[in-house]
Amino acid sequence: MNKYQTMQYLLPHADLDLYFNDGQFALDTQKQLAKDFAQFHLYFDDSFTAEPFQLQRIQVAIADLLVELMKEGETRLLQLLYTIDLPEKEFLHLTTEPEFLQLMSERILLREAYKVFLRRKFST
Repeated sequence: MNKYQTMQYLLPHADLDLYFNDGQFALDTQKQLAKDFAQFHLYFDDSFTAEPFQLQRIQVAIADLLVELMKEGETRLLQLLYTIDLPEKEFLHLTTEPEFLQLMSERILLREAYKVFLRRKFST
């Protein structure tokens, strides 16, 4: 299964790079991530909401915070995923994957980017 296949209904992966070429889109997505993670007392560094990052750097930052959250237990991680609006079955599907953190970071990034995409699409 393609790593983006399950989330393709949210934001086409082919379009993701295109959207992230727009620095403001990237920054808005980073701010959305920061807002949702802050609800769990998880914070990105200050530059995360001040300047647009490349996709890979965002994913690494997400993965770092996921490691912190997982130390608190699976329940807290599931609560975050609920807040972000990722289905529990996505999480369960990925738990056996050797690249769990990378894949989960990608799913979270795609979902948060989709929120920004929808906000832009329907606010005009």
